[in-house]
Amino acid sequence: MKLIAKERHMFLQGGGGNSGLALSSDAKPRLKWTPDLHERFIEAVNQLGGADKATPKSVLKLMGIRGLTLFHLKSHLQVRYI
Repeated sequence: MKLIAKERHMFLQGGGGNSGLALSSDAKPRLKWTPDLHERFIEAVNQLGGADKATPKSVLKLMGIRGLTLFHLKSHLQVRYI
């Protein structure tokens, strides 16, 4: 019989309230992109002039969410735009 461990998530806040950022508490934390977090991502990309002009570093700075990393943004950009 195989046991499956349930993921535990930490919800972090940033900017003006609940960011929707959920990081697993595993040794290698994974990020769950909630609809609210993704919406903030899209807004930041659009404010920076679209996917062609926005860089992960500029999106990270504009989003201002504690716990969000360049790794998370680069991964999300690849999934959404490549």
